[in-house]
Amino acid sequence: MDFGGRKEIFRALVGSTNYNLNTASSDKDYKIFVAPTFEDLYCNNIFSKSYIGKLEDFECHDIRKVSNLWWKANVNFLEVLFSEECVVNKKLKIDTRMCLSTIFRHRDEIVRMNLPYLYDACIGMHITKKKQIYKGTEDTQNLVKLYGFDTKQAMHSIRILDFLTRFADLNFEDFKKAIWYDNDNPTRVLLLDIKGGKYSIEEFIDMATIMLELVESQYQPKYKIQVPNEETNQHLLRMVKEIIRTELF
Repeated sequence: MDFGGRKEIFRALVGSTNYNLNTASSDKDYKIFVAPTFEDLYCNNIFSKSYIGKLEDFECHDIRKVSNLWWKANVNFLEVLFSEECVVNKKLKIDTRMCLSTIFRHRDEIVRMNLPYLYDACIGMHITKKKQIYKGTEDTQNLVKLYGFDTKQAMHSIRILDFLTRFADLNFEDFKKAIWYDNDNPTRVLLLDIKGGKYSIEEFIDMATIMLELVESQYQPKYKIQVPNEETNQHLLRMVKEIIRTELF
């Protein structure tokens, strides 16, 4: 893959395979993070690019984005800290590898450093995915034609609400357990059944409405009462700056 001269820092498996919700037809999704070039810094350019393959899809991002995305509690990026498959570039300088080690060592603090934002981000994701079920995405048109709605987006809209309940029930101490579904977990069966079209769109809407009401009434206060940890955010920002300084200069 061509990153335009940018050095890869690390890549992580994300998506359904990282939750144990993948099926035989699922692709493997990866997020790749690269160091900016001097030109990127000078021109304030933030590199981003997608690569679509037959079996694997890649999203490539400037490493500078992670501190902001993690602070804003984007769960799709927080999950890279708990990936089933994370590969660090062996050609990185030792100081960079030490910074990465520090970041991953503090991953539990990072994922809970802004819990009010995490709640809002997940609710926003739920609403967005719920809206997408009627038209689908470029990759899910076949599901819309087959079942009358985008069952994949429907599944993930329920999953993200379930994540909010599980993470809170775990006292915000086990992010990995909150996103992972064991094979014998009944909720895993439910989610895969939604994706497999075993529920009508009306049944899904009822399910989503009931679950959202539960989350808003019982779990929203648990998130909103938490105080964001600015100290962890600043420490993370220093680590990212050090990675860029080390690799560029």
